[in-house]
Amino acid sequence: MRGIVTRNIIRFVALLAVQVLVLDNIYFGGHISPMLYTLFILMLPNRLGKIYMLLIAFATGLSVDICSNMLGFHACASTIMAFCRITFADRIITRGDDITIDMPSIFTVAPQYFIYYSMLLIFIHALVFFLLDYFKLTEIFNILLSALLTTVATLVLVVVWQLIFIHRNHLK
Repeated sequence: MRGIVTRNIIRFVALLAVQVLVLDNIYFGGHISPMLYTLFILMLPNRLGKIYMLLIAFATGLSVDICSNMLGFHACASTIMAFCRITFADRIITRGDDITIDMPSIFTVAPQYFIYYSMLLIFIHALVFFLLDYFKLTEIFNILLSALLTTVATLVLVVVWQLIFIHRNHLK
């Protein structure tokens, strides 16, 4: 148990550092804003209670907001992402089978299901974030374009991060 908590704390700090120190300082053409820290929410243990999941997601988003000098956009988007994760995760990952997956990753779930799960939740996060950022429905094309491009960029980073830093034996 202590090993899981330690790994999650290290993952949180590493993802927050990469997000704030690297990704927030790189200009990707105005519509792409990779949000790698969402991987932390995607990989939270499933046995975590719903309230804890929402609180941890809120705290994660709030940490990014504080470090990035934002107005709570990440906190709101992360909380909604966690709510959708609670709602959709079992349906997407296990496909209704009677199996338990402790911590979703590309190694513990069939890769196509993990990518679909990640893509859906990252898109929801990006859509909420850009709806708050633009805050005009007249900008719906820019909102959708930014959400879509950010989802693709973030998904690529999530898969690369997992292939580089996550080892199969640490997930058991």
